[in-house]
Amino acid sequence: MMTKVRGWGRPDARVATLSLWLGVATVAAHALRVRTVGLPAAPDVVPLAILLVAFALTEGFAIHVRVRRGGHAMSLSEIPMVLGLLSVDPTLLLCVRLIGGVVGLSVLRRQRGVKLGFNIALLGVQTTAATVLLRMLAGPVLPSGPQEWLYVLIAMLLSDVIAAVLVTAVIALHDDPSEWRRLPSTLRGLPLVAITTSIGLISALAIERDARAIALLAVVCAVTYRAYRAFVHQSQGHQQVEELYAFTRALDGPLDTRGVARIVLEQARDQLRAERAELIIPDAGGAHVRLRMHGANIFEIGTAEALPETAWWQPARGGEPVLVAKGSRVIGSVEDGIAVPVPLNDGESGVLLVADSLPDIPTFGEQHVRLFQALANHASLSLTKARLLDDLRREVAQKEHLANYDPLTGLPNRQRFQALTDRLRSAGTPVAVLLMDLDRFKDVNDALGHDVGDQLLRLVGERLQERLGDRGTVARFGGDEFAVLLPNIRTREVAIAVGDDLGAAMEHPIPIGHLRLNARCSIGIALAPEHGHDAKTLIQRADVAMYVAKTTHTGVRVYTSDDDRNSPRRLAMVADLREAIQRHDLVVVFQPKLSTATGAVVGAEALARWHHPEHGFVPPDEFIPLAEHSGLIRPLTLHVLEVSLRRCAAWRRAGHDIHVAVNLSPNSLQESDLPDIVARLLGQAGVPASALTLEITESSIMADPTGALVILDRLHALGVKLAIDDFGTGYSSLGRLRELPIHEMKIDRSFVQRIAVDHRDRAVVRSAVQLGHALDLMVVAEGVEDEETLHHLRQEGCNLVQGFYISKPLPADEFANWLSARVGVA
Repeated sequence: MMTKVRGWGRPDARVATLSLWLGVATVAAHALRVRTVGLPAAPDVVPLAILLVAFALTEGFAIHVRVRRGGHAMSLSEIPMVLGLLSVDPTLLLCVRLIGGVVGLSVLRRQRGVKLGFNIALLGVQTTAATVLLRMLAGPVLPSGPQEWLYVLIAMLLSDVIAAVLVTAVIALHDDPSEWRRLPSTLRGLPLVAITTSIGLISALAIERDARAIALLAVVCAVTYRAYRAFVHQSQGHQQVEELYAFTRALDGPLDTRGVARIVLEQARDQLRAERAELIIPDAGGAHVRLRMHGANIFEIGTAEALPETAWWQPARGGEPVLVAKGSRVIGSVEDGIAVPVPLNDGESGVLLVADSLPDIPTFGEQHVRLFQALANHASLSLTKARLLDDLRREVAQKEHLANYDPLTGLPNRQRFQALTDRLRSAGTPVAVLLMDLDRFKDVNDALGHDVGDQLLRLVGERLQERLGDRGTVARFGGDEFAVLLPNIRTREVAIAVGDDLGAAMEHPIPIGHLRLNARCSIGIALAPEHGHDAKTLIQRADVAMYVAKTTHTGVRVYTSDDDRNSPRRLAMVADLREAIQRHDLVVVFQPKLSTATGAVVGAEALARWHHPEHGFVPPDEFIPLAEHSGLIRPLTLHVLEVSLRRCAAWRRAGHDIHVAVNLSPNSLQESDLPDIVARLLGQAGVPASALTLEITESSIMADPTGALVILDRLHALGVKLAIDDFGTGYSSLGRLRELPIHEMKIDRSFVQRIAVDHRDRAVVRSAVQLGHALDLMVVAEGVEDEETLHHLRQEGCNLVQGFYISKPLPADEFANWLSARVGVA
């Protein structure tokens, strides 16, 4: 909404007020003089008439010196002013100069309104200052000779300095407060004042000797005027080149698009002498950004979904410059304007335009178009570079966000949480760390699917943030694990109260569609400095307390040293798993993959199995997360990969041309040396890269999409095949699928196992198969456990299947025997 500016806030009002005070000061000064010395004697009309004509001509034919958007008028009025100072009463001189000034300014220069009023007031101040200064220097009676000349010269120079200060003040009030910085450059006209004052003094001496010398004076004035005007025109041409060079230098450096636009628009207004300038550039999604500058360098930014088709500057979007001169009939209600195209990156183009020329130029012309095109060319390069830098900054910001925030919930992740905790601890702030785990979350995923599980996690994060408010920070560590950082917590009672409050918030059912799900949680608490001084220790001990809270069903628990002894199995399992990996005690089993078209075995998936010497068989769902949590997943993955390639080489030597598939953990795609390790293991085993398939889940990619894609591209370049595992359970698989260099997609078993009895699962599988084939992918179905399921998959066109109906996962030797027997039967 535009607000109407009243009173002193309006530029014209400020100038008018200043002009009024200048006029009052002038009248007061002369009224005081008249009161002191009395009225002047009756004057000789002829000299006054000559002075009046001289003042009208010199003010009417001024030389304009432009200073950025302002302008200072240099005239030869010092010549008649000197003649008047030496021969006419000061009050009469003021009247003559004001009358002549009004004629010259209003008739010859066609000034009106506030500008005319200020210039008349300025003439009055300048005349009064000159007469007062001369009397102060010389006294009541002017001396003759060089002393008189010196006093006149000083008075004229000082009065011109006063005028320059007042002109700068009015420009600063009306248009640009920074005009004061350019005051020194406005005093470049002082040499002309010295010259014209000298001419006036010489003329006074000549006229005193012979009145006919006034004709010679007219000739000298005309020649001086033409010479100085040519000099100013040439110097301003050089200044324009210097300004263009300064413009290009100002655009150097790492500016963003907004910074470049501000400089471009500011320079366009200044150099084209325009009231307003605008830059229109395309934005994402088909919209356009419109950046405007007007008035006292007011900078505005707006967005337009669509541009007006009838705008006068529209041809510039097609590459043609547009010139609208005053008097033209153009739709758009602009007095005059110029618009030029601004080529950008990716074949896009913007428009740079100026409109409404300032009063000191008649209108825009062809020379302005050429200058504007030069500005636009420089702007084009700088804007292209700035937009690229903006893209890089956005990409860096996205990477930083992904590195510090969970992509599902938008909450800080473990890394960000640890950094915040350590920052508070380094400042000596006591903190409490709450670690919470949702109870029975796996049941939600298994029963309702991962989409519902993901939605539940998002809503849990929102509820925790809403309940916690500004008391602390909520983070998500992964899976169903959340953390809360509470600063300035000094007692365990306060921390327990917050934990109880958050636990109570989770007791209320969470609506998801037509479902209402409970998300009870177990919470462990560790306090600093009581339980540790750094984030890693606090999180580890809060995790221990949470595990005890979950096993004892106590809801909220504060860490004690006894809790470490209360979880011996969990801690011992980590040590046993590390030892089992080091000794290669984990068994790698293989589940065959069958072609639905030929019935032939084309490959096998490698799976890790752990038989603990004390606890017996440990399910993968238990020891795989344990390996990820303890940092053992890398050696475990490399062990499975090495064994799988060695066994695959043996099968191929036995005449079985099959491939082997190995699952990668979510952390694997964050390891830059993974492609090098895979290449080394392939070479050691003597297995071609095409015989290895690496299966990845979507969560592996979402942690760092850009970095993961780099690793996948390098693996793809090796010739390794890539497969998306558990397709259909993620929350953006369709969006990511077409961007990845993959060869297979595996339909999750949760959709496969009931396709014989559930038409909805059958529709999901059919859509997945069609999508995979449309993208030239092999489609694999896992979880095939009966003949009817296999029949439906064959009908839908699924390429490969695996499951207990074909074979359960077998140890390597048993798999080789099973494979040989199946080939013999075939």
